[in-house]
Amino acid sequence: MSLIGKIQVNAHYTRSINLERDSNSVEVVSSYIPTSRALRTLSKVADTFHNQQAPRAWSLVGPYGSGKSSFSVFLAQLLSDPEDLATSAAYRVLNRTEKALANRFEDAAQDKNGYFKVLVTGAPEPLSHRLLKGFSDSAESYWASRKGKNPQVVAKLKAAVGSSEVSTTELVELVKEVQVQLSKTGAAGILLVIDELGKFLEYEARHYGANDIYILQTLAEHACEGNDVNLMMFVLLHQSFEQYAKGLGESLKNEWSKVQGRFEEVPFLESVEQTLRVVGAAFKQKLSDQEKTDLEKSISKHVSELTKVDALPGALTEKEATGLFMSCYPLHPVSSILLPLLCQKVAQNERSLFSYLGSHEDFGLADMLQKLTTVGQFVYPHHIFDYFITNQSAIVGDYLTHRRWVEVVTAIERLGDAKPIEIELLKTIGILNIIGGKGGFKASKELLATTLKTKSALSKLTKELTDKSVITYRRYNSEYRVWQGSDFDLEAALQDELNNLGNFALAEELNTAKSLLPVVARKYTIKTGALRYFVPYFIDAKSYKSFAVQSEDPRIIFFLAGGQDDQELFYKTISSHFSDLDLVVLCLSGPQLREAVAETQALNRVRVNRQELNSDPIAKREFEDRLTAAELAEDVLLLALLDNPEANHWYHKGVNKKVDSKRSLQQVMSSVLEEVYSKSPIILNELINRDKPSATANAARNKLLFAMQNHESEKDLGIEKFPAEKAIYRSLLRSTGIHRQDSGGVWAFTEPGNDSGIASLGSRNLGPAWACINQFLDGTEKEAKSFASLNKTLMAPPYGVKAGVLPILYIAAYAVYGHELALYESRRYKPFFTEEMIERFVKRPDEFEFQRFRIEGLKASIFAQYSLVIHEDTKPRNLLELAKPLATFMGTLPEYTRNTRRGLDSTAQEVRTAFNLAKSPQRLLLDELPKALGFKNLREEATEKDLAGFALALTEVLRDLRDAYKNLVEKQRQLLAQAFNINPSLELKDLRKVISGKCHGLENFTVDTQGLRAFIMRLTKATSDDAAWFENILMFLGHKPSKKWLDSDQDTAEHRLSDFSRRVIDLEQLSIYAQKKSMSADTDFDVYLLRSVKKGGDFKDEVVAVDKKIANSIKQTKKDLVSVLNRLGEKELKLAVLAETIDEFLVDYKKSMVKSKKKNDGHHPKPANNVIASKS
Repeated sequence: MSLIGKIQVNAHYTRSINLERDSNSVEVVSSYIPTSRALRTLSKVADTFHNQQAPRAWSLVGPYGSGKSSFSVFLAQLLSDPEDLATSAAYRVLNRTEKALANRFEDAAQDKNGYFKVLVTGAPEPLSHRLLKGFSDSAESYWASRKGKNPQVVAKLKAAVGSSEVSTTELVELVKEVQVQLSKTGAAGILLVIDELGKFLEYEARHYGANDIYILQTLAEHACEGNDVNLMMFVLLHQSFEQYAKGLGESLKNEWSKVQGRFEEVPFLESVEQTLRVVGAAFKQKLSDQEKTDLEKSISKHVSELTKVDALPGALTEKEATGLFMSCYPLHPVSSILLPLLCQKVAQNERSLFSYLGSHEDFGLADMLQKLTTVGQFVYPHHIFDYFITNQSAIVGDYLTHRRWVEVVTAIERLGDAKPIEIELLKTIGILNIIGGKGGFKASKELLATTLKTKSALSKLTKELTDKSVITYRRYNSEYRVWQGSDFDLEAALQDELNNLGNFALAEELNTAKSLLPVVARKYTIKTGALRYFVPYFIDAKSYKSFAVQSEDPRIIFFLAGGQDDQELFYKTISSHFSDLDLVVLCLSGPQLREAVAETQALNRVRVNRQELNSDPIAKREFEDRLTAAELAEDVLLLALLDNPEANHWYHKGVNKKVDSKRSLQQVMSSVLEEVYSKSPIILNELINRDKPSATANAARNKLLFAMQNHESEKDLGIEKFPAEKAIYRSLLRSTGIHRQDSGGVWAFTEPGNDSGIASLGSRNLGPAWACINQFLDGTEKEAKSFASLNKTLMAPPYGVKAGVLPILYIAAYAVYGHELALYESRRYKPFFTEEMIERFVKRPDEFEFQRFRIEGLKASIFAQYSLVIHEDTKPRNLLELAKPLATFMGTLPEYTRNTRRGLDSTAQEVRTAFNLAKSPQRLLLDELPKALGFKNLREEATEKDLAGFALALTEVLRDLRDAYKNLVEKQRQLLAQAFNINPSLELKDLRKVISGKCHGLENFTVDTQGLRAFIMRLTKATSDDAAWFENILMFLGHKPSKKWLDSDQDTAEHRLSDFSRRVIDLEQLSIYAQKKSMSADTDFDVYLLRSVKKGGDFKDEVVAVDKKIANSIKQTKKDLVSVLNRLGEKELKLAVLAETIDEFLVDYKKSMVKSKKKNDGHHPKPANNVIASKS
C-alpha cells in the first residue's frame, strides 16, 4: 500500500499561475497565503493611495516558483471592484493575516469601483504591441459592461493595435486618455502588471532598435506622477534588468541601467520558514491519531538533533519546528529545509518548488508517494537530488552552483558500482554542498546521521567514501565535502582567451563557419518547379567593399550593425549596393552575436591551448557543459535572424520590404525571384529541373534523349508504361507542345505553340528561352558555335534555366531545326546524332558545334544538280537536305571502300578524301567536291555545260564508291574458281557445288598443321547460304571480314588462296589414285605424290602407291641409295642428287607413259569427255 491515500497535495499550490487566466479565480485567491514579503509589498502599495507624486513602479525579482505571479493575482483582486466575489475573498484572506492592512485597502475602495486592470504575460515579441493589446482588450471589456456609448479611446486603442508602428509618445498619450475617461466612471486607478517581463527584454536584446525599453522608462515616470486615476505598475522578473542586457554594448547597458532605476526593486525571496508554511498548507494529510503520534516522535527526534547543531531555519523553537515539519510530511526535515534553498539556486520555469510537489516524474513527490508504503518513511535529500538530475538536462544557476553540480555528478560516476547506501550518502553530501553552508545546516556528521536509517553506519560509510577519494572532511568547520578534484579555473581561462581574441572579424568568422543553411523560396519553387534558395552571408562596415557585388545564386546578406554610424551607412549605401538577386538585411543583433561567437571561439581555444583539460574529468565535464551552452546560445541568435525576420530591416535594390513574419519573408523571396527570373520556364518536374540532377535523373534524361532521336514519329516517343523519362517528357516536351501530333496525325517535333490541348507558351513561359536558343542558332551562320557558350546566358537571369534541362532543350531544337543545322563533333561534320554521340554531348557539350545554313544565289543552281544526283529530281532543297544523304552514304560505305586505293580510281579517292576532311557541309558541297571532280571554279563561274558535267562526274564517282566492295567480292569469286581450275563464269551457287564435290572427304588426307584442314572444312560446309559460305572463306583467307579488308589484307587472302588451292588439288590427286588402287589392292598401302618443279620448266609429278609387298621389294635398294647419299656428306649435295635424279626420272617416266598411251590408243577407241584431262 502506498501513501497516496494518506497524503494529497492541493492542486492550487502545484500548478503554475497564469496571470491572465487566473486573475478572477476565487479559488486561487482564497488559497493564497500572504507571506511577510508579500505583506510588506502590499503596505508599499497602500502608501500610494493618494494623488500626490510617489513611486508607483515596482519590479518584483525572484526565481521561478517564488510566488510573484500568485502575489500579482492576489493584488489585482484586492484592487478590483469590491462587489466582485474574488475581491471579497481577497479581503477575507488579508483580514485573517493583517487586519489593519486589509482595512487600508477597503478604505481606499470606498465610493470607487476598483482599479482598471491591464494584465500582460511576457512573450518573445515587441512589448509595445502586447501593451497596446492589453490596454485595448481591457478597455473594450471595461466599457462593454457599462451603459452608454464607448469613449473614442476604445476605438483608438483598437486601431493602434492594428498599426505597424506606434511610438512611445503615442502610447503614453493613449494611457493618459484612458485615465481621463476612467475618472468619469469612478475608477480608483490603473493597475498594469507585466508578468515574465524577461521574455520581452530578451526580445529587445536580440532585436536592437525595437526601443521598447524606453516605453518602460516612460510609463514608470508617468506612474510616479499624481493623478485622480493613478497608474500603478508592476513588472515581474527572474533576474535584474542588467542580466538581460548581456551582450549589448556599454552605452546600451547604461541605458538599461537607467530604466531599472525608475523601478523600485523588490527581491521576492521568502525565508525558508515562510516557504515551508506555504508548503505545509499545500499538504492534505489523512493520518490516524496513532500515525500522527508515531510520526511526531520520529520528527521530534530529528528536530532535536538539528537543534543541537543549529540547523533549524530562522528562530524556530523545537516545538514550532516539529509542527512545521509535521505539516510538510512526507518530506524529511532535512529535505524540507533543503528544498526551498535548492530551488532558489537552480529553479527553472518547470522546475520550481511547487512543480516538484505536483510532479509525477521520476522521484517527483507524486512518484515518491507511490513508492513509500508506510507512514514514517520519508522523502530523503538523495531523492530530491535524483529528481533534479534525472529530469533536468542541465542545471541552471550561477557558475559556482553549476560547478558544484558537475563535481557531485562526476564523483558519483567515479564511485562506480558501489553499494546503494554509499551512493545515497554521497548524493546527500553533494546536494548539501551545492546549496552551501547555512549556519549549522551543512553536511556535518550530526545532520547526515539524521538522513540515515541506521546512524551507526555513518562512520563506516564516510570512511569508505573518504578512502575512495570522493569526499573529504573539513575539520575547521566540521563538514564533509565532495572532493574537489579540479584546480582548473575555467572562468579565468575563458577570460584570457577572450582577451586574446580582441576585436575579431565577426562577419568573416560567420561566413567561414557557414552558420546558416540556405533558405528555400518555397512558394516560387512550387509555382515554377525550379528549386531556388537564398544563401545567407554576413558583412559589416569594414568588409562590404571586398564582398562580391554579384553572385550566381540569390543571397541574403546580413549587415552586422555595431552602432548608429553603421545604420546610417546601411541606409545610405549598403541597402542598394548589391545585385538584383540579393536581399540586404540590417541586422541589429550584431553585439549579441559578437559576444556569443566570441565565447564559443574562446572556449574552443581553451580546449586547444589548455591540455590539462584532458586529464581532469571534472574540468572537462564543466568545459563540455559550458561549450554546449555557448554553442546553443550562438545557434539561437543565428536562427532567430530567419525565424524572427521581423526584428531586422529587409531591403531589395534599396527599397524597404515589409517582413513581419516567416511567411512574409517567403513572399518577399518569391517576388524577388519572379522579378529577376521573369523569363524562366515553368517545368514541373523536380527530378530534372535542377542544376545537378541525381544519377537516376541523368539516366532517365539519357533514355529520353535516345527516344527523341529514334522515335520521333511515335506517341510519347514510344516510351511505354510510366518510367522517370516519361514524366520528364510529359512535363517538358508534351505539355509545351514541342512534341505533338500534326493535323495528319503524325507525331513530330515542332516549335512550341498554342495548339488546342497544348499548354500555352504563356502558361509555361517557355517562349523566351526558346527564342533565345533560336536567336543563338541565327548567329551561327558565319561560324559554328557550341551550345556550351549559351549555357551561361540561359542559366543566368532573366531565364534561369536549370542545367539539367538544357540538354533536352538543345536536342529538341536540333530535332526541330535539324534540316538547316550542321552538326560537328571535334570540328568534324556529323550527319546526325548517334546514341554514343548523345552521351558524349551531355558530358562534353563544348566538343559539339552547330551551324545554321540558308541557300541563295548561284548556290541554288549547284544544289539543283545535287538534288538531281541524290534524289533524281530538281526540287529545291536546302544545304543540309543534300549534305546529310551524302554524308550518310559515305558513312555507311564498307571499311574496305573507305580505305582502298587499289579498288578506286584517283578521282573517287579524291572525292572520298574531301568527305573525310570536310569541316563544313557548305564548303564540302560548294568547294571540296567540285574541286575533287575537276571543277575548281564552279562557285564563281559555272555554265550549264559545267553543271551538267559536274553532275555526271559526281554520279559516276558515287557509283564507283558504291560498287567498290561488290567488285572486290566478284574478283575473289573468279580467283577461287581459277584456283580450282573451274570455269570462272560459273555462278556462285554452281561454283560452290563443284568445289564441294571436288573437296569432299579430302580433310581425311591431311593433318591440319597449317590450316589446310580448316580451309577444306569451309569449302565443304553445307549449312549456310551461298553468300555466307563465300564470306566465311574470305574471312578465313583474309583473317577478318572482307568488308574490313585493307589492300594488304587482299594480298594476304589471294596468296593464301593460291597456296591452299594447290595443296587441295594435290590432295585430290592422292584421293583419286588411292580410290583406284583400293579396287585392285588386297592389302593396305600408302600413296605418295612425287613432284619436281624446275625453273623455266613445267610441273612434273606422279602418284605412286606402296604396299607391303613393294616395300619389301625395294627395301634393299632403298638401303643402298641411302648409303650412297650418305657418302656425299653435305646435305646440299644429297638434295642436289635427289633433285636431278627425280626430275630426270619423271621426265623419262612421262615420255614412256606417253608412248605407251599412244600405242594403246591405236588399238582402243578414244574415251569421251575425260574430266581429269579437262585441265586448262
